[in-house]
Order: sequence, then C-alpha cells, then structure tokens
Amino acid sequence: MYEALLRIFATILSMIMGFLNMTGMFPGQGNDYAVNTTVAYYNEEAGSADALITMTGTADGIYTLYWGDANGNKLTTEVNGKTVSYSAFAEMELVFGKAQLDIPDYTIIPQDAEHIIVYYEDTMVDRLAIPEHKLAENERKTYSYGVLSDLHFNRYDMENGSDVADHTFVNALQFLDSFDVSIVAMSGDISTDGEVESFQSFDRISSQFDFPVYTCTGNHDLHAKYKLENWQAYMNRGVYGEEKADGVLNVSDNGLDFVYGSAATKGDVYIFLSQTTNNYGMLFNALLADKQLDWLAEQLETYKDNRVYLFFHTFLNAPVGNPMMGVGNLVNNLGWFYPLFYTQGASDEVRFRNLLRQYDNVVFYSGHSHWAYHMQSMNAQLNVSDYDEGGATYVHVSSVSSPRTTEGFQILWSGNDPGMSEGYLVDVYEDHIILYGCDFVNGELLAYAAYRIDV
Repeated sequence: MYEALLRIFATILSMIMGFLNMTGMFPGQGNDYAVNTTVAYYNEEAGSADALITMTGTADGIYTLYWGDANGNKLTTEVNGKTVSYSAFAEMELVFGKAQLDIPDYTIIPQDAEHIIVYYEDTMVDRLAIPEHKLAENERKTYSYGVLSDLHFNRYDMENGSDVADHTFVNALQFLDSFDVSIVAMSGDISTDGEVESFQSFDRISSQFDFPVYTCTGNHDLHAKYKLENWQAYMNRGVYGEEKADGVLNVSDNGLDFVYGSAATKGDVYIFLSQTTNNYGMLFNALLADKQLDWLAEQLETYKDNRVYLFFHTFLNAPVGNPMMGVGNLVNNLGWFYPLFYTQGASDEVRFRNLLRQYDNVVFYSGHSHWAYHMQSMNAQLNVSDYDEGGATYVHVSSVSSPRTTEGFQILWSGNDPGMSEGYLVDVYEDHIILYGCDFVNGELLAYAAYRIDV
C-alpha cells in the first residue's frame, strides 16, 4: 500500500512538473539541457550492461538512452547489405532534476557499441564513453535462430478486414530470414480456436522459407475446433509423417512432442513439448500427462551434454516471492496480472519444475501472456531469469501478433494489434547465446531486450 501511494504521488508530481516545464515556470528551464550521466557497473564482465545509471539535469522530462558507435552515432548493424537499427535501451524521467535506473540483469552492451548517448526529444544532450574493459568482445557466432509465439490466426483483424497474423507472420519470417537463421522455433498459439484453417495458413506461409518453422501447441490450439489429425497434417512439416525431415531425432508416441537437431544447429537440440489440455486454475487441471513428462525426462537425460532449447506454451510462476512476478508475468499498481498461469502445486507442474531444476544446459522458452518486452519496467524478471536455482534459464517470448501493455493504474491491459509485433533473434556462440528482442513492425533490434545467457 505504501509503495502504491508513493507511485501515485510520483505520478501526480510528474504531471505538475510537466505542466510547469511546458509553461516555462520551472526554474532553470530553457533550451540549455545541461545533463550529467554516470554509470556504475555491477561487474567487470566485458559486454555486460548490468549497471545503475544516474542522471542529473536542469530540465525535467523524459530522456532516451541509446548505444552509440565509435563516432558517437546511434548504433546500427549491417546484415546482408541492409542497415538495421537498434532501439533505445532505456528511458529515464528526471523529476526535480534527478533520476536513477537499474538495468535488468542479463542485458548486454552490443558488439561495436562504444558510447552511451542521451537524447532529450531530438537533441543529443550527453555522451559518455564505455570503459574499454566493458566493451563487448568480437566473437564469431556459430549460427542463428528465431523465436516467436502467440501468432493467433483468425483472432485479430486489420482495418481492411484482412487477418493480422497473415501480415505479422510473413514480416517476422522475412526479418529473421535476412539474418540467415537456421530454424524458427515457436511456443504455440497458432490459432484462435484450434481451427484447421489456421494450421493451413501456418503451413502455407512457413513452407515458403528455406528453414524449418516448428512449434508446440498452445492453449488456444486446443480449443473447441482442435483435432489431432489436423495438427499432424499441416503443422511442423516433416515431423509426423512416415518420411521424416532431416534433423527430426525423436517423435513421442502421443504424436505431438518431438526433438529436432540438425547439422545446421551445431549439436544444439530443440525440444517441442505440447500442452494436451487448456484448463487452468485447479490443482487437478494438468497441462501435461505423466507419459509426456516421462518422455521429457528421457530426452533431457539423453541430451544432457548438449545445449537444449525447450519450447512450451505456458509460463511457470516465480518459485519465490510474489509468484506473479516471475518470467512471463507482472503485476501493475492496481494488482492486475495475466491470470492463466500454470497452476502452482499441481502434480504435473511440480514435476515439470523439478525437471527444469536439474539441467543447467536448458533454456526454457514460453509465451502465453503476450506481455511486450518493455513491460519489464514493471518486473525486472519478466523476460529472463534463472531464479538463482542453478538449473534452466527461463525466457519469456512476446506475441508476434498482439503484444500486450499496461499502465501502473490501468485496469487489465491493452492489445496492440497490428501496431506491435515482437519476437527474438538468437545468435549462438561457443559457450553462450545472445537474444535480441525484435520489433518486426519497424524492423529494429530492441536494445532494452538484448540479453546474454551463458549455456
């Protein structure tokens, strides 16, 4: 309650200060934006952006921070002859001339970034060099892959009546294709009600690309119109038929779950684990059958010496503290959160979680909540965490068709179709991976959602 009152006070104060700034009534206000920015890094690791940023200035307002190149210009990267921009990596609001921001764990300083540059509106007001020992090392990646979730054909319409997913899916795959990805992996919700037309649309679009596009089921895929034979006929081409695509290593007896790992993935293994029900909220509402967990346990043990990327639709709550403030969820100031979480304490949830605790070679990707990546401002663990448990690292995947946002005092949330579309580009190195959040609408890499996972 005390924190909520402080937030209300800060919001009202910010509104008052904004009015005073606009009217020129605030002392020192003018065109001279004198700003001083300091960065206190929490570690000495090259390329780690884990830091506390402090800013002071003469003009209150919103300041935007970007990574800069050697010349102090906003950082970009060249990909197959195309220039791709990085978004801002932070925003800071000065109130009474002061602000502090704690950068979330795992956030990286991108390769070729040598400065932090600060903008107020369209004016650069500060620039500081990144210490040489903190610059990202130039390493050669082994390959790249893409990660998407929550496509939802037949759920969202464009103004002209066309399906949002027809546009977002193509745009996302084209963007990832420009980075020469070897595979695009998804964590489910291809459809709205499990309708066959959605699965056919997925197959029609994904088959136009040279890389495989594989997914598990999500809760919407299991709605009223779902039939297993439709999923097997149109989804995950080359997995379920008698003739298997190269790299399909194992298909479960349930005809859904499977393992993939080809020469292109350099020994890395992808496990797609499908929900078999869409029921939430009660301890007896199992999302996974016992046989599925038996199968998963066998695969995790088989590939314990490989890097494993595990895709499952529904996130797990935080094991300690506020359960809604783990990877995949958040709570705003009114107490609103995404309510359809994996029922904590259900027998399948307990067993699943314990399996993940045993393997530190696993990166676990889930979607479901649709929270946009920048909503980590309400939960620093929203996008990536390992909870200091020593097992799998958990990663939240935003929606490729309708990321959700909320404000501190907003009831529920807002959908953002077709104005937002997000996913990940993942670069793989010898002993770690780098995740770059992607804005597929503007064709940008999201610098505030760029993370390193040692695995």
